[in-house]
Amino acid sequence: MQKMKLKLGLIFWILLMLVLSACGTGDVSLPTIVPLPTDTPAIALTPSATPLPTNTLAPSPTTPPTHTPTPAPVTYTVTEKDDMFGVALRYGVSLDALKAANPTVIPNMMSVGTVLIIPVTPTPPSTGAGQGDPTQTPDLFNPLRLAKAPVCYADTLGGAYCFAQLENISQTPVENPSVRFTLSGAGTTLEMDGILLLNILPAQKTMPAVAYFPPPIPGGFEVTAQITDWLPVMPDDSRYLEAEIVAEAPTIAAGAGFVEVTGMVNLPQGQAEYVWVLGVVYDINGQVLGLRRWETELPSTSASSFPFDLRVFAMQGEIKELKLFVEAYATIP
Repeated sequence: MQKMKLKLGLIFWILLMLVLSACGTGDVSLPTIVPLPTDTPAIALTPSATPLPTNTLAPSPTTPPTHTPTPAPVTYTVTEKDDMFGVALRYGVSLDALKAANPTVIPNMMSVGTVLIIPVTPTPPSTGAGQGDPTQTPDLFNPLRLAKAPVCYADTLGGAYCFAQLENISQTPVENPSVRFTLSGAGTTLEMDGILLLNILPAQKTMPAVAYFPPPIPGGFEVTAQITDWLPVMPDDSRYLEAEIVAEAPTIAAGAGFVEVTGMVNLPQGQAEYVWVLGVVYDINGQVLGLRRWETELPSTSASSFPFDLRVFAMQGEIKELKLFVEAYATIP
């Protein structure tokens, strides 16, 4: 082993001498020791993210709203012979609805020239093909039926009053029945809802519903009627009082165009907020010719009897019979 070390040392010195002799004389420059890179990884700085531009949608052009023309309100100017009930009857609306539409007008103190707002929306003429009369679905539970075919009478303004007689075939009263009248002619169809002039149609009684078609109406029209609505009256409903009419049968002269009747309304019990008397005139065939409703001028909380005076005109034809109906609404404490 010692010999081996000597040999290796001798070989090292020989090689060293050979290197020196090959380089010649002069300074021997040892190579510069370049430090090896450390194992610390270089940190690459990531540039901060530049926010991408937001895709802002260009505002779409705003379409101006379409202005649907508002139909002009229906109005009526009061004349010397008008009362609020007559106006309501003329336009086929309830008196309560007419009062609500004109809260500043006192019904029994309307002056000539007063402009009333009529709460109706006239039905425009329809000329579309295939639009027939509405078909009434038979209802076995409907307590109402039409006692006679509907009838219409033209007035001097070019409109028409239409009547349909509703018969309550049940054993209980019904409330607020309504009828849809349809006038068809000359390619035009008009519709209007008709109402009773009393709220209640008693059991086994017949009473006319009425509607008014403002002008113009189609010439040579045909009229149909369809019962559209009604409400049952519960057996324990105490809103309506029992009332009876005491009046002598009026004398109806031959060819008379109107009938006058006076009498009393008696309330056996309870206090009434209002009392209405409806007079209806008929021709020889039992068809309605005209009607009118009388009402107490002011609500009463104590009276049990009310005198009434009523004049009923016929739209046309000769009057053969007058029927009276009464309704009293209880004062609700």
